Amino acid sequence: MTKIVALNRKYIALVTCVLLIGLIGIAGYSLWQNKQASVSKINGTPEIQMLGVAVEPTSIVKDLTYGNVTLKGVQVITSKTFDLIVTVQNTTAKKITNIPVELQVSLAGDETKKVTSPGTLPSLEPGATARVAFRQIKCLGDALGKSATAGQHIMTVRIKSNPVGGLDQATEASFRFVVDSTVKAPAAAGKR
Repeated sequence: MTKIVALNRKYIALVTCVLLIGLIGIAGYSLWQNKQASVSKINGTPEIQMLGVAVEPTSIVKDLTYGNVTLKGVQVITSKTFDLIVTVQNTTAKKITNIPVELQVSLAGDETKKVTSPGTLPSLEPGATARVAFRQIKCLGDALGKSATAGQHIMTVRIKSNPVGGLDQATEASFRFVVDSTVKAPAAAGKR
């Protein structure tokens, strides 16, 4: 006796779709792995390395609550104007001159509110460090103890390349902070 096997086209189409999606996923994953590996090979020690950033008046780290939203361990600046001092180091074996430095301050979530301040570091000897100060930066928003988003800022410090001055590589670092003038800075430990 002969058995007749009947296959439903709906199941054949479903199995084919699952196999096709699986093959696309495997191909995408293998391409993503190759892309990640090539990026890590390019990154190395920057020619000008940012060693530290300081804000005056000093910022504080604090948990903030606005309504039912709590932000944990937030960098808070309690003044509407502040200074930013960036410490940089020449990690190369050559003197670098005319180093373009740029500070960009923007309000998080609002690209229309953005301020850019350019600057230039005249020269930096091999292994030497320098401080770059941006003075009297005005905040673009203040949380005023009410809004979690109104005072959130993104500060980006860029060191742009200048092949003529010996700097072939650009460097960038970003920092998030909240400006809230209602937050009181803790009293210094040594004061009585």
